[in-house]
Amino acid sequence: MDFRRIEMIFIAIFIALDIYLFMSLSGSQTTNSASITNRSQTSQILKDLKDDQITVKRLSNQKRESYYLASRQADQTGLATASAKLTGQTVSFDKTRLTLTSVLDKPLSYKKGRATAVINTFLKGNNNVYQANQYRYSKALSNNQQAVYVQKVPGGQMMDEHGQLIFTLDNGQISQYTQTYINKVQILREKEMTKISAQGAVVDLYTDNEIPNNSKILWVQLGYSALLDANSSTVYVPAWQIAIENKSTKNVVVKRINAFTGTLIKNRSEVTS
Repeated sequence: MDFRRIEMIFIAIFIALDIYLFMSLSGSQTTNSASITNRSQTSQILKDLKDDQITVKRLSNQKRESYYLASRQADQTGLATASAKLTGQTVSFDKTRLTLTSVLDKPLSYKKGRATAVINTFLKGNNNVYQANQYRYSKALSNNQQAVYVQKVPGGQMMDEHGQLIFTLDNGQISQYTQTYINKVQILREKEMTKISAQGAVVDLYTDNEIPNNSKILWVQLGYSALLDANSSTVYVPAWQIAIENKSTKNVVVKRINAFTGTLIKNRSEVTS
């Protein structure tokens, strides 16, 4: 593809992003005004959380600098191509979900508490995992059933299904993994200061009735999530990922708040543990 065509694609992405931001900010002034709080309101809301039996540890009110990122759908061929070069495993590739699934010829064995150490050694092997050094372990997203690694991107890491490496843990054995990977991640804009902090994200969720009573906030982390598709490309933004556990059922739901606008990113992963 010639440079002029690539340039036009990213101009179209900028326009689509600007339209989205205008609509998002306009909407937040009318239908989502409750998410804009001052310090005294925040203090009261934190008290209300406690009154509603919502447990949350002390959170930072510091804002961060982050990028807008993008990738072109036409560039997402690396994982499919690499699948033929992986050894010691049977691999399939879902073209719709852009997801690689691998079943190991010889399962990996691990002792209690040693799964990540075994996986880390496996990742260092030749032709075991595509772009293995581009992932880091996520303790927050992992549990007793799976070890999750997230893709590193400029300014942080992916925290949704677009850039993850997930190993299935089964009674001391690891026999398969799934992988998604974003090729050629581009920086759309220079770093900008986020609108809200970790504390602000939880406050916004609560004021929007997204946190039920008798819940526990397990963790809050900043990572990139897909925001929108435009002109055959995907735009990613930094988002506060908030894991909410129901104290009675122990079900866990992950909510995402756009760190630039303070709005809820809908239709994202909800997990049950």
